[in-house]
Amino acid sequence: MVRTAEDPGNIHLVRIGRFQWLLEVVGSLLWLLRSWRSAVVFAAGGATSMAFWYLHRWIVARMLTPSIRMRWVYGFLAVVKLALLALFLRAIMDLFPLEVIPVATGIPLFSAAILLEAFFLIFRPEED
Repeated sequence: MVRTAEDPGNIHLVRIGRFQWLLEVVGSLLWLLRSWRSAVVFAAGGATSMAFWYLHRWIVARMLTPSIRMRWVYGFLAVVKLALLALFLRAIMDLFPLEVIPVATGIPLFSAAILLEAFFLIFRPEED
């Protein structure tokens, strides 16, 4: 079996996913110091954020196809993904109306992971 070189951009995407898992665990443990409900809500918001990220990666990777019809299908799925994210976060807020801060810190988990990847690249630049 012949192995081809891995896409260099994919390495960054995988690392961002790993940073998200790390932030999810650390954040949940820190919110557990406040209350178990806060930890659960943060974990749910973080899980929603990670689901958004992985679904986004899956959709965008398939959107790069020569078929115009399939591009429209995956573009529609991208919009549906945003609607599902909003509905899930609305359900979390309905179940835990007093836990606004934990869910608000769990949602931008993917953004924080992207920033961690940027800092990682500052201190460990890639060799060409």
